[in-house]
Amino acid sequence: MSLLSMTQTYRSIGRLRQIALILSRHGFNQVLEAIGLARHLPLSRRFRGRSGLEGDVPVHVQLRMAMEDLGPTFVKLGQMLSTRPDLVPPTFAEEFRRLQDDVPPFPFEQVKAIIGAETGLPVDEAFSEVDPDPLAAASIAQVHRARLRDGDRVVLKVQRPGIDRTVSQDLATLYLLVGLVERYIPESRPFQLRTIVDEFARTLNRELDFFLEASNTERFRQNFAGVDGVVIPRVHWEFTSRRLLVLEQIEGVPLDKPGGLTALGLDPEKLARTTTQAYFKQVFEDGLFHGDLHAGNLMATRDGRVALLDFGAVGYLSDEAQECLGHLFVALIGRDYVQLADGFVRMGSADETVDQRAFQRDLREVIEPYYGRPLKDLRIGHILHEASQIAIRHRVRVPPDLVLLARTTLTVEGVARALAPDFVVLEEALPYAKKMLLRRMDPRRQARLAYHAARDLSDFLQALPAQLSRIFQKLLEGRMAIDFVHKGYEPMLDEIDRSSNRVSFSLLIAALIIGSSLIVLSGRGPHFGGFPVVGILGFLLAGVLGFGLALAILRSGKL
Repeated sequence: MSLLSMTQTYRSIGRLRQIALILSRHGFNQVLEAIGLARHLPLSRRFRGRSGLEGDVPVHVQLRMAMEDLGPTFVKLGQMLSTRPDLVPPTFAEEFRRLQDDVPPFPFEQVKAIIGAETGLPVDEAFSEVDPDPLAAASIAQVHRARLRDGDRVVLKVQRPGIDRTVSQDLATLYLLVGLVERYIPESRPFQLRTIVDEFARTLNRELDFFLEASNTERFRQNFAGVDGVVIPRVHWEFTSRRLLVLEQIEGVPLDKPGGLTALGLDPEKLARTTTQAYFKQVFEDGLFHGDLHAGNLMATRDGRVALLDFGAVGYLSDEAQECLGHLFVALIGRDYVQLADGFVRMGSADETVDQRAFQRDLREVIEPYYGRPLKDLRIGHILHEASQIAIRHRVRVPPDLVLLARTTLTVEGVARALAPDFVVLEEALPYAKKMLLRRMDPRRQARLAYHAARDLSDFLQALPAQLSRIFQKLLEGRMAIDFVHKGYEPMLDEIDRSSNRVSFSLLIAALIIGSSLIVLSGRGPHFGGFPVVGILGFLLAGVLGFGLALAILRSGKL
């Protein structure tokens, strides 16, 4: 093991102690016992009850409070899980949405040091002025107003000092935790916790690289280059780095400030239409959509345009996903539940055969009541979210980008209706969906798909004889083997292993007691107070071991 990995492991163990203490404080002693972390607790907490939770506070509230105390990385984890109802129960996902990423700002001297290190220039040479008071501060970065030497106004997104080291340490600790949970709690294995942490690590590392956010911003700027009514800030690449993002400052009023919009004389319904059209263009034309399009990331300029800001979270849709999504929207309008269920199955994946009839029936029961309402009350985001929940119940794994899409659609609908209560969002979505479906029928595209299919079929037919030959060769040589995997036996095997260990421990204690008794009766060896020293030591050791065994059995709750 290298010195670096040893240092990392040592730090992770130290962090594990902190995590164990915080989880214990929030009532998760039983979980700590199960995964073997209770030994890191102080004695005052180690023997404090077996009931996982303290008081009548629900477990999802306790877990959310624990995440807040555990720090920025765990807050980010909770926020990611809040968008993944396919991974956590709805009550947990709803509670995790309350997690806030607000932290105190770091000193301006550190801001200047980072700017100097990233630009290679003193702050006064790179910028004519930098506002020392931050516009916003979060766990990853904080934002400052500034002005370039040529007079252009910009905003600086400056990464928090040492955050990459903190995130790296917390991710290493998370992997250790997942390993312990999967080892000692077999029921957790079907949830693929390591895969969740892998996805979270990729997301967090992407968020730490401001080059990626700058690239996303530039892609959106190119996608909306010829679109009237929408503005995207320009990236100043000459100053942008992995830890510093410099963007054009756009003056305007956030869309959640109706008083400011009225003062500028702007039409709320027009802003709502521009916002929804910009969103559905991203979904059905670009295949790249803003993943956090709340009112705080939308701004109205003085000339009535809508500015899109903060492209740290984006979603991607493949051509096939866009096509399936278009069919979903058309199926919603046509009340075609067969096509709706088929669309979800095609967009997701399932390990088992899906009961299409039951799936369609559940979709109908949830969605049909919406059709008794006026068209303006038909909420696409709600329908997509509830349909995704039904798909998950039918063991269809919904892609993360579709879950993000449903949540973002819900947010955009909320923004549009806050601006204009009678605005019909669906009327803006359908033209884009139909245009996309017509575009999919383009003869040139169909010819290209046919060419790719023919090429894949040709490759398959060429490889098939060799593969069949290898199979028959193994059969003839008797080397064909079939592996059987037994599922559901792990808890029983663990319980047998635990019981046998306790029996062995009990036999050892009994042997110590019997052996010590024989030594005392024989009276041999050095004496203390009239009794053989070896016998006394044997009795003491047996007492300590017996007390420890009894305590472990009592704390396990399985007397």
